[in-house]
Amino acid sequence: MDAARLQGLVKPLLHAVLKKVHPDFFTHQPAAKAANQSAVQRLQGLLAPVLAPGSPSRDHGTADRPLEFVVRDGSETLQTVSFAFSSRRARAGHELQAQRARDMLGLCSALGVAPSTTITQEIEEAIGPAARQPADGNAVARLRAARAREALLNYTRSRTAHDTRAAMMDGLRRAAWPPGMNGAKAGQLEPKLDRSKIFFAADVAPQQYMDVVRHIEGQLRDLDYACWCALPVMVVSSWKDALRRGTSRYPGFVVIPRNVEAKAFLRYLRENLDEIRRARQASNARQAANAR
Repeated sequence: MDAARLQGLVKPLLHAVLKKVHPDFFTHQPAAKAANQSAVQRLQGLLAPVLAPGSPSRDHGTADRPLEFVVRDGSETLQTVSFAFSSRRARAGHELQAQRARDMLGLCSALGVAPSTTITQEIEEAIGPAARQPADGNAVARLRAARAREALLNYTRSRTAHDTRAAMMDGLRRAAWPPGMNGAKAGQLEPKLDRSKIFFAADVAPQQYMDVVRHIEGQLRDLDYACWCALPVMVVSSWKDALRRGTSRYPGFVVIPRNVEAKAFLRYLRENLDEIRRARQASNARQAANAR
């Protein structure tokens, strides 16, 4: 491994992230500033093995706790991006350096500042064969980063609309009044999950995606899917990952733990569905306004 070269390649990645999330950019949003300040400090600790070889990572023991950054999307709306560095124990120092460098590539992708293919290749060359990544490791990192970006952007990106007002009203109706499932009368057909509306938090392993979807599909009736079938869904590891300081981490999304139980979910739905719909309506309205 060429540690000096790797250090020189990772530093610009850190600078790109700081240009996106530096606390000084959120002076008028104290909560966002505090969150980013904490996340940046943790990030610097996690990158210490790469940027300061020989010094231990100050936060290596909590690497499995996701970093949470507040970012602005194209409409200046604040969004939270969560990304977990790998918690796999490295057997040697060069393995930890390689692990951190690759995690940094994933974080950059999740924040929308992905490096070029050339930089990615140069990082792999600097890592060298001694710390070669396991097969499909890059694919997993890319999938996780892509899903994070998709969840962040899918319902806020601008779209060209032939009739802006009609598009806005259609979005509001779809968010507030779920359509009948497959045009069938209640009870005649089994409900079918719209997989295009399913997103996964960063702490849900990609290997679990299909099992989670099948688990949800197996109990759609018990989960009262007809009431929320028009809304996007964010799958999290547990209920504690769904809330932060009493508010949803994912406004406008129906949140489902990967091992969801109908009783707890229905209670959550009764308490939060109206607020989720309002948040989705607001997001759809912004989307329609941006399309003008």
